[in-house]
Amino acid sequence: MEYQYTDEELSRLHDTLYDILHETIRVCHKLNIRYFIIGGTCIGAFFWKGIIPWDDDIDIGMTREDYDRFLAEAPAELGKDYFLQWYKTDRHAPFFFAKVRKHNTLFLESMFSRVPMHHGIFVDVFPFDKVPRSRTAEKIQFHAMGFLNACFIAKEVWQYKWCGKCEVPEPRPRGFVPCLMTRITNAVLPKSAIYRLMTGIQTMFNGCGADRYNLMSTDCDHISVGSINNLQTMTFGPLEVAAPADVETYLNNHYPGLQKYPPVDQRKSHRPARLDFG
Repeated sequence: MEYQYTDEELSRLHDTLYDILHETIRVCHKLNIRYFIIGGTCIGAFFWKGIIPWDDDIDIGMTREDYDRFLAEAPAELGKDYFLQWYKTDRHAPFFFAKVRKHNTLFLESMFSRVPMHHGIFVDVFPFDKVPRSRTAEKIQFHAMGFLNACFIAKEVWQYKWCGKCEVPEPRPRGFVPCLMTRITNAVLPKSAIYRLMTGIQTMFNGCGADRYNLMSTDCDHISVGSINNLQTMTFGPLEVAAPADVETYLNNHYPGLQKYPPVDQRKSHRPARLDFG
Protein backbone atom coordinates (compact mmCIF):
# COMPACT_ATOMS: atom_id res chain seq x y z
CA MET A 1 0.00 0.00 0.00
CA GLU A 2 1.56 3.30 -1.08
CA TYR A 3 1.86 6.08 1.43
CA GLN A 4 -0.50 9.03 0.92
CA TYR A 5 1.09 12.30 2.02
CA THR A 6 -0.63 14.91 4.09
CA ASP A 7 0.21 18.51 3.17
CA GLU A 8 2.25 18.83 6.36
CA GLU A 9 4.24 15.67 5.64
CA LEU A 10 5.03 16.72 2.08
CA SER A 11 6.18 20.12 3.34
CA ARG A 12 8.44 18.49 5.96
CA LEU A 13 9.77 16.08 3.35
CA HIS A 14 10.65 18.99 1.06
CA ASP A 15 12.46 20.72 3.92
CA THR A 16 14.47 17.56 4.59
CA LEU A 17 15.33 17.16 0.91
CA TYR A 18 16.54 20.77 0.73
CA ASP A 19 18.65 20.08 3.82
CA ILE A 20 20.29 17.00 2.26
CA LEU A 21 20.89 18.84 -1.01
CA HIS A 22 22.41 21.79 0.85
CA GLU A 23 24.89 19.46 2.56
CA THR A 24 25.67 17.71 -0.74
CA ILE A 25 26.33 21.04 -2.46
CA ARG A 26 28.52 22.18 0.44
CA VAL A 27 30.69 19.09 0.04
CA CYS A 28 30.83 19.51 -3.75
CA HIS A 29 32.00 23.10 -3.39
CA LYS A 30 34.62 22.14 -0.82
CA LEU A 31 35.99 19.36 -3.04
CA ASN A 32 35.66 21.40 -6.26
CA ILE A 33 33.31 18.80 -7.73
CA ARG A 34 30.81 19.85 -10.38
CA TYR A 35 27.20 18.68 -10.14
CA PHE A 36 24.01 19.67 -11.98
CA ILE A 37 20.31 19.19 -11.35
CA ILE A 38 18.44 16.80 -13.67
CA GLY A 39 15.00 15.35 -14.37
CA GLY A 40 12.09 16.45 -12.23
CA THR A 41 14.43 18.59 -10.17
CA CYS A 42 15.17 20.59 -13.32
CA ILE A 43 11.44 20.87 -14.03
CA GLY A 44 10.92 22.20 -10.51
CA ALA A 45 13.67 24.82 -10.88
CA PHE A 46 12.42 25.85 -14.34
CA PHE A 47 8.71 26.22 -13.52
CA TRP A 48 8.53 26.54 -9.73
CA LYS A 49 11.98 27.71 -8.57
CA GLY A 50 11.88 24.79 -6.15
CA ILE A 51 10.68 21.21 -5.77
CA ILE A 52 7.56 20.44 -7.84
CA PRO A 53 4.72 20.80 -5.30
CA TRP A 54 3.63 17.14 -5.54
CA ASP A 55 7.14 15.67 -5.99
CA ASP A 56 9.12 13.88 -3.29
CA ASP A 57 12.70 13.52 -4.51
CA ILE A 58 15.73 15.42 -5.78
CA ASP A 59 18.09 14.20 -8.52
CA ILE A 60 21.53 15.52 -9.41
CA GLY A 61 24.11 14.37 -11.94
CA MET A 62 27.88 14.44 -12.25
CA THR A 63 30.23 13.55 -15.06
CA ARG A 64 32.04 10.28 -14.40
CA GLU A 65 35.28 11.96 -13.31
CA ASP A 66 33.48 14.09 -10.71
CA TYR A 67 31.22 11.21 -9.67
CA ASP A 68 34.18 8.91 -8.96
CA ARG A 69 35.83 11.64 -6.89
CA PHE A 70 32.57 12.21 -5.01
CA LEU A 71 32.33 8.51 -4.10
CA ALA A 72 35.95 8.48 -2.94
CA GLU A 73 36.13 11.78 -1.06
CA ALA A 74 32.63 12.80 0.06
CA PRO A 75 32.19 10.25 2.90
CA ALA A 76 34.95 11.94 4.91
CA GLU A 77 33.44 15.39 4.32
CA LEU A 78 29.73 14.81 4.90
CA GLY A 79 28.35 15.90 8.26
CA LYS A 80 27.55 13.30 10.89
CA ASP A 81 23.83 13.32 10.02
CA TYR A 82 24.42 12.14 6.45
CA PHE A 83 25.47 8.92 4.73
CA LEU A 84 26.74 8.34 1.19
CA GLN A 85 25.15 5.10 0.04
CA TRP A 86 26.38 2.98 -2.83
CA TYR A 87 27.09 -0.71 -2.97
CA LYS A 88 30.60 -0.38 -1.50
CA THR A 89 29.40 1.57 1.57
CA ASP A 90 26.14 -0.38 1.96
CA ARG A 91 26.71 -3.83 0.44
CA HIS A 92 23.04 -4.64 -0.11
CA ALA A 93 22.26 -1.37 -1.91
CA PRO A 94 20.70 -2.40 -5.26
CA PHE A 95 21.41 0.85 -7.13
CA PHE A 96 24.07 1.49 -9.79
CA PHE A 97 24.13 5.12 -8.64
CA ALA A 98 24.64 6.77 -5.24
CA LYS A 99 22.32 8.34 -2.69
CA VAL A 100 23.03 10.84 0.06
CA ARG A 101 20.75 9.74 2.90
CA LYS A 102 19.93 11.37 6.21
CA HIS A 103 20.40 9.33 9.35
CA ASN A 104 17.46 8.79 11.72
CA THR A 105 14.86 9.29 8.98
CA LEU A 106 12.89 6.71 7.00
CA PHE A 107 11.70 6.65 3.40
CA LEU A 108 10.80 3.01 2.90
CA GLU A 109 10.06 2.29 -0.75
CA SER A 110 7.83 -0.74 -1.31
CA MET A 111 10.09 -2.19 -3.99
CA PHE A 112 13.10 -2.30 -1.65
CA SER A 113 11.40 -2.67 1.73
CA ARG A 114 12.92 -6.14 2.35
CA VAL A 115 16.47 -5.13 1.46
CA PRO A 116 18.60 -4.81 4.65
CA MET A 117 20.11 -1.40 3.90
CA HIS A 118 19.93 2.26 4.97
CA HIS A 119 16.42 3.53 4.14
CA GLY A 120 16.75 7.19 5.12
CA ILE A 121 15.34 10.12 3.14
CA PHE A 122 17.68 10.71 0.20
CA VAL A 123 18.98 12.77 -2.70
CA ASP A 124 19.96 10.71 -5.77
CA VAL A 125 23.40 11.24 -7.33
CA PHE A 126 23.77 9.87 -10.88
CA PRO A 127 26.89 9.38 -13.03
CA PHE A 128 26.71 10.77 -16.57
CA ASP A 129 28.84 9.28 -19.33
CA LYS A 130 29.32 10.07 -23.00
CA VAL A 131 27.23 8.27 -25.58
CA PRO A 132 28.45 7.46 -29.12
CA ARG A 133 27.40 9.42 -32.18
CA SER A 134 26.16 6.19 -33.78
CA ARG A 135 22.54 5.51 -32.81
CA THR A 136 23.11 1.78 -33.33
CA ALA A 137 26.06 1.76 -30.94
CA GLU A 138 24.07 3.83 -28.47
CA LYS A 139 21.18 1.34 -28.53
CA ILE A 140 23.56 -1.57 -27.95
CA GLN A 141 25.14 0.30 -25.02
CA PHE A 142 21.71 1.16 -23.56
CA HIS A 143 20.37 -2.40 -23.75
CA ALA A 144 23.57 -3.91 -22.34
CA MET A 145 23.42 -1.47 -19.44
CA GLY A 146 19.73 -2.26 -18.89
CA PHE A 147 20.36 -6.00 -18.70
CA LEU A 148 23.28 -5.65 -16.28
CA ASN A 149 21.35 -3.18 -14.14
CA ALA A 150 18.48 -5.69 -13.90
CA CYS A 151 21.00 -8.35 -12.80
CA PHE A 152 22.49 -5.97 -10.22
CA ILE A 153 19.09 -5.20 -8.69
CA ALA A 154 18.11 -8.87 -8.79
CA LYS A 155 21.04 -9.70 -6.51
CA GLU A 156 18.95 -8.12 -3.74
CA VAL A 157 15.30 -8.26 -4.83
CA TRP A 158 13.47 -10.28 -7.49
CA GLN A 159 10.93 -8.06 -9.26
CA TYR A 160 9.56 -10.42 -11.90
CA LYS A 161 6.91 -13.08 -12.43
CA TRP A 162 9.25 -15.64 -13.99
CA CYS A 163 12.15 -17.73 -12.64
CA GLY A 164 11.61 -16.91 -8.99
CA LYS A 165 9.24 -15.61 -6.34
CA CYS A 166 8.37 -11.98 -6.97
CA GLU A 167 9.35 -9.87 -3.93
CA VAL A 168 7.61 -6.60 -4.90
CA PRO A 169 3.90 -5.70 -4.74
CA GLU A 170 3.46 -5.78 -8.54
CA PRO A 171 5.79 -7.73 -10.87
CA ARG A 172 7.66 -5.60 -13.36
CA PRO A 173 6.99 -6.56 -17.00
CA ARG A 174 9.74 -8.82 -18.32
CA GLY A 175 9.71 -11.92 -20.48
CA PHE A 176 10.70 -15.43 -19.45
CA VAL A 177 13.94 -15.53 -21.47
CA PRO A 178 15.40 -12.26 -20.04
CA CYS A 179 14.47 -13.48 -16.55
CA LEU A 180 16.21 -16.79 -17.18
CA MET A 181 19.30 -15.03 -18.50
CA THR A 182 19.34 -12.80 -15.41
CA ARG A 183 19.19 -15.88 -13.15
CA ILE A 184 22.04 -17.55 -15.04
CA THR A 185 24.18 -14.40 -14.98
CA ASN A 186 23.63 -13.95 -11.25
CA ALA A 187 24.50 -17.59 -10.59
CA VAL A 188 27.83 -17.16 -12.39
CA LEU A 189 28.90 -13.62 -11.47
CA PRO A 190 29.20 -11.94 -8.06
CA LYS A 191 27.67 -8.52 -7.50
CA SER A 192 31.07 -6.83 -7.71
CA ALA A 193 31.72 -8.27 -11.18
CA ILE A 194 28.32 -7.14 -12.44
CA TYR A 195 29.02 -3.63 -11.14
CA ARG A 196 32.39 -3.57 -12.91
CA LEU A 197 30.77 -4.71 -16.15
CA MET A 198 28.09 -2.02 -15.83
CA THR A 199 30.70 0.64 -15.25
CA GLY A 200 32.68 -0.61 -18.23
CA ILE A 201 29.61 -0.38 -20.47
CA GLN A 202 28.74 3.10 -19.17
CA THR A 203 32.23 4.52 -19.64
CA MET A 204 33.28 2.84 -22.88
CA PHE A 205 32.84 6.00 -24.99
CA ASN A 206 34.14 8.58 -22.52
CA GLY A 207 37.46 8.86 -24.33
CA CYS A 208 35.95 9.58 -27.74
CA GLY A 209 34.78 12.85 -29.25
CA ALA A 210 31.10 12.35 -28.36
CA ASP A 211 29.07 15.52 -27.92
CA ARG A 212 26.42 14.23 -25.49
CA TYR A 213 26.25 12.78 -22.01
CA ASN A 214 23.52 10.44 -20.83
CA LEU A 215 22.38 8.91 -17.57
CA MET A 216 22.53 5.52 -19.34
CA SER A 217 19.58 3.96 -17.51
CA THR A 218 17.25 5.89 -19.83
CA ASP A 219 17.47 6.56 -23.55
CA CYS A 220 16.27 10.17 -23.33
CA ASP A 221 18.36 11.84 -20.62
CA HIS A 222 20.81 13.45 -23.03
CA ILE A 223 22.69 16.61 -22.09
CA SER A 224 25.13 18.24 -24.47
CA VAL A 225 28.78 18.47 -23.49
CA GLY A 226 28.54 22.24 -23.93
CA SER A 227 25.62 22.50 -21.47
CA ILE A 228 27.61 20.70 -18.79
CA ASN A 229 30.82 22.60 -19.49
CA ASN A 230 28.92 25.89 -19.06
CA LEU A 231 26.63 25.33 -16.11
CA GLN A 232 24.25 28.07 -15.00
CA THR A 233 22.90 28.97 -11.57
CA MET A 234 19.17 28.62 -10.80
CA THR A 235 17.05 29.24 -7.74
CA PHE A 236 15.77 26.07 -6.12
CA GLY A 237 13.79 26.72 -2.95
CA PRO A 238 16.17 28.25 -0.39
CA LEU A 239 19.23 27.24 -2.48
CA GLU A 240 21.13 28.33 -5.55
CA VAL A 241 21.94 25.27 -7.64
CA ALA A 242 23.95 24.41 -10.76
CA ALA A 243 21.98 23.42 -13.85
CA PRO A 244 22.77 22.59 -17.51
CA ALA A 245 23.28 25.73 -19.59
CA ASP A 246 20.33 25.07 -21.91
CA VAL A 247 17.76 23.75 -19.43
CA GLU A 248 14.75 24.22 -21.68
CA THR A 249 16.29 22.21 -24.54
CA TYR A 250 17.28 19.42 -22.14
CA LEU A 251 13.79 19.30 -20.62
CA ASN A 252 12.00 19.30 -23.97
CA ASN A 253 14.22 16.45 -25.19
CA HIS A 254 13.56 14.46 -22.03
CA TYR A 255 9.89 15.33 -21.56
CA PRO A 256 8.13 15.93 -24.90
CA GLY A 257 5.04 18.07 -24.38
CA LEU A 258 6.42 19.41 -21.11
CA GLN A 259 3.97 21.56 -19.16
CA LYS A 260 3.86 23.17 -15.74
CA TYR A 261 0.60 21.49 -14.74
CA PRO A 262 0.36 17.98 -16.24
CA PRO A 263 -2.87 16.01 -15.75
CA VAL A 264 -3.32 14.83 -12.18
CA ASP A 265 -2.83 11.16 -13.13
CA GLN A 266 0.61 12.02 -14.55
CA ARG A 267 1.90 13.70 -11.39
CA LYS A 268 4.16 10.90 -10.24
CA SER A 269 5.99 10.50 -6.93
CA HIS A 270 7.70 7.69 -5.03
CA ARG A 271 5.08 7.54 -2.26
CA PRO A 272 6.88 5.25 0.17
CA ALA A 273 5.37 2.45 2.22
CA ARG A 274 6.54 4.26 5.37
CA LEU A 275 7.82 7.73 6.13
CA ASP A 276 9.45 8.98 9.31
CA PHE A 277 11.36 12.20 10.03
CA GLY A 278 13.08 10.82 13.13
